[in-house]
Amino acid sequence: MNNFQTILVAIFLAFFVFGVLIFSGILKIGGGSSGVNGISGKVIIWGILPDREVGELFKSINGSNPELSVSYVEQKSENYEQNLIEAFAKDQGPDLFILPSDMVLRNVNFTSTIPFTSYPKKAFDNTFIDGASIYLTQNGVLGYPLLVDPLVLYYNKDMLSNENIVYPPATWDELFDLSSKLIKKNKDGTISQSMIALGQYDNVNHTKDILSMLLLQSNNPIAVPVDKGYRSTIKDTASDGSNPMEQIVNFFLEFSNPSNVSYSWNRSMPNSLDMFTSGKLAFYIGYGSELFNIESVNPNLSFNVAEVPQTKGMNIRRTYGNIHSVFVSKKSANVATAQSVSAMMTDPAFLKELSIRTSLPTASRSLLKDKPADPYLSTFFDSAIISRSWLDPNKDQTDSIFKELIENSLSNKLSVSSSISKAYNQLDLILKNIYE
Repeated sequence: MNNFQTILVAIFLAFFVFGVLIFSGILKIGGGSSGVNGISGKVIIWGILPDREVGELFKSINGSNPELSVSYVEQKSENYEQNLIEAFAKDQGPDLFILPSDMVLRNVNFTSTIPFTSYPKKAFDNTFIDGASIYLTQNGVLGYPLLVDPLVLYYNKDMLSNENIVYPPATWDELFDLSSKLIKKNKDGTISQSMIALGQYDNVNHTKDILSMLLLQSNNPIAVPVDKGYRSTIKDTASDGSNPMEQIVNFFLEFSNPSNVSYSWNRSMPNSLDMFTSGKLAFYIGYGSELFNIESVNPNLSFNVAEVPQTKGMNIRRTYGNIHSVFVSKKSANVATAQSVSAMMTDPAFLKELSIRTSLPTASRSLLKDKPADPYLSTFFDSAIISRSWLDPNKDQTDSIFKELIENSLSNKLSVSSSISKAYNQLDLILKNIYE
């Protein structure tokens, strides 16, 4: 985006917020109170972002307006979804709620869609990253994207330099070429140093998201909207007649096959993050938000971050990203003010400060072009630009579906093709019934 386009986007955002305030009846033209100080009422925001990092920022929306009260309530990720369902059932839910992309569809019936007449699709596309398009429906915008938490490649610098490896792999083919250097085995054949944690489900962090990333890299969206609900695409064939999901599962399982040179992981090994922080795993695919945890677990670990490897020969670059967005509750007692506050949260100055406080990139195109000096965060920003996601209908159920797919293929209980067909039928059923 050039400077002229950036200025146009900024001008549009200003007019958009201005328009929302007028449309909602909060900003009066010609007499009476004017500006943001015309907003009144109480707005409660729920989310899983740490209160110690963002609580005061959300309160700052109040400004000097004594008639407006914006507060943030941090929720624990493990029970957030259930808390939302129970709160909305009792008409005690928040006015605004921030959700990662894997929690949106299950709560879509609680959201108030913003019509394209209020926020045109072209403006949304010009403002936010391509991956945010999952929040566009036939009728309007489900929510406003705020932050992106991308999957990245953490790597052990010492392990690579010990083998004279200058750079981490840019493609999956390059990763395979490193097998002989980075995989170390004891005399009894057990793995003492692993290259990468792939090939199993239970002891590999974010397995479903890694599989999703590989599908997205093959240009398969995983789920797409239809007239009623969504449909699964994991069984769709590519233009050359191949099945990307079948190729991905076979690729994934190679790392747990003892007869392959890339054999690097098995079910007896520790959790992948524990293996990495103990200095025995060369590459760990994890989220940007895990950075500070890795540093705290092992302050002496010499590591760096790179973009995830890509598929050789593909003309697209992709990673999986959890896109955190803000949604307006249709059950809010103060919908007009809630809509206005959510619009104010898309202001570049607000998003920039939110990004600084969370150490995560925003979903705003104009802000991603100005990368921070920190090398970790710079990689996160680059990864945010190429992040894609999908609207998971029920993260616990789909996790079980993907796990069964891998376990059935790994144990030869079913062929890879049959495992995919079973997973497709299960996923498609959940997607089709999402609005029921």
